[in-house]
Amino acid sequence: MTYLKRIALALVTLLSLSLPALSQTNEPLVFATVHRPPFADTEGDKITGFSIDLMRAVADHLGREVVFEPHGRFGDMLAAVRAARVDGAIANISITAERERSMDFSQPIFGSGLQILLPKEAALSDQFLSYMSGEALLYIIGAIVLIVCGWLLMHLLGKRGAAQVSGNVVGVIAMVAGFALLLVAAGTITARITVNTLQSNVQTISDLQSRIVGTVAGSTSDDFLSKHGIQFQGFGDPAAMLRAFERDEINTVVFDGPILAYYQQNEGAGLARLIEKVYRPENYGILMPSGSALKEDIDLTLLQFREDGTYDAILTRWFGNSFTAE
Repeated sequence: MTYLKRIALALVTLLSLSLPALSQTNEPLVFATVHRPPFADTEGDKITGFSIDLMRAVADHLGREVVFEPHGRFGDMLAAVRAARVDGAIANISITAERERSMDFSQPIFGSGLQILLPKEAALSDQFLSYMSGEALLYIIGAIVLIVCGWLLMHLLGKRGAAQVSGNVVGVIAMVAGFALLLVAAGTITARITVNTLQSNVQTISDLQSRIVGTVAGSTSDDFLSKHGIQFQGFGDPAAMLRAFERDEINTVVFDGPILAYYQQNEGAGLARLIEKVYRPENYGILMPSGSALKEDIDLTLLQFREDGTYDAILTRWFGNSFTAE
């Protein structure tokens, strides 16, 4: 009888120890995020976005709920993960060696990179009209005056006997000078358009030296520009940076390509153009505290999502055919 009591006591002890652990396992996961459409949109009643939908699918596959904790600044989100105040973070978080020294990343969830956003070029006809001022306009007015005067000399004075020869000669000279001035005006306008086109094109990073560049302070693009010696204005978030771009306070934006592509296709439609070249390829990942027990389960789940089409379905829902799985 004593033996059976001991077994029962042992079972009760084991059960009492396992129940708290089970309860803890069933607690919702808390993931920090930040406003970065289309990856994480924290405005409105519901948090949405590609990264948000992916994290919800991962949590559901693990049999857990997930709660998102929005942060106002990207750095605050990273600090919450570094201090293990949350289970992880998800948005457009670039995988970097510096971050991996103090935190853990999942396998990549999105292939990205830094791109450049510029003002949309005006049509050639609009450019031509905008340059018909100043020196070029004076040339055109002078040319018209000379051509009209030459025509009048040829057709009025040229009919008055002895004045005919001299009138024709002077008239021809005036008209030739007028047409020459028209050629000078056209050359001046063409040269200005050519210079403007060269200045608006960005082929290499060194081309940014002559432009007013903006990016998000503390981002990977901040680090990229600093390493290349490019002067820039740092903004607290992408929204502030893009507002400055719309107000012509900056004429170039260097930042995450997908974020800029989303802006160019939505709020920036008709205002901006995106250079296709990727200047620094990057990958986004799910961020977790160092030594997180979730890392292996999340990585296995992401691998399965790649194989069974779940990842592609979420990607297509948010980006259509603009981006493909990396």
